[in-house]
Amino acid sequence: MKYIFLYIISASLFSVGAFAQIEGKEAIILNKLYVAYGQSYNLKLDETYSRLPKNGFNHLFNLRYENQKNARVMNFQGSFMIGTLKTKGNNINIINDYAGNLKFRYLKKINNIDLSNLSVYVGGNLDFRADAWFPQNAELRYAWDINLGTGFSTSARYWINTKLTLQYDFDISLIGVLWRSHNNGQQLITEEIQLENGIIASAFETPRFSNVINTSYIDNSFNVFYSVSKQTNIYYNFAVSYRHIKQPLIKKGYEFNNTIGIVFNF
Repeated sequence: MKYIFLYIISASLFSVGAFAQIEGKEAIILNKLYVAYGQSYNLKLDETYSRLPKNGFNHLFNLRYENQKNARVMNFQGSFMIGTLKTKGNNINIINDYAGNLKFRYLKKINNIDLSNLSVYVGGNLDFRADAWFPQNAELRYAWDINLGTGFSTSARYWINTKLTLQYDFDISLIGVLWRSHNNGQQLITEEIQLENGIIASAFETPRFSNVINTSYIDNSFNVFYSVSKQTNIYYNFAVSYRHIKQPLIKKGYEFNNTIGIVFNF
């Protein structure tokens, strides 16, 4: 297990280090705090419960801190989602959905793009995400997916004028460690581990190596920023995320996120 973690950390440092070259003195240093709320529409399939798709709108909360210099962007972001998913015409296949995401991104500016109003950044990310489902009907089992991974990131920022800015972000997880529940969620072996060592031990009982072949996390984010003042921006974010986790327990689906937020510059 420790070798898997060493492999992840090494790969993450390589992804970041490939772009974090020595820079000269920089004239621009910006700090930004993003706060946003919105709705997330989920369309998911999980063979733990049934082959019937589950869908619904969830509450979504986002918080992000960003530090930007002339040649690089570094940000920390976190999100939390809570809601209910169900199947149309089925009163049994209903679950309470809880999801969280913590992500660190380091991006380096591509300097050979000779456009004054366009900036493109490439780099890497370190990503921790968790997804837990609790069925409202006690006859069904609950399940979870917890992933710690690293991957590739890019960002394109286009300034239309002094007030309006467009931004596109792309993230993909390449390798990591995935913790999952047993084939039917809370089985006897999980109950024994939980009773003896606690709920955290049961959540991390079955680690597996994850990569783009057996575990796909792909995030696309589109932002429109409007400058209210030098210190404050308002923005709209539309994000499309794709998840596909293979055997054992196939889980796949999409998330369509719509959020409105405010950015504080300092």
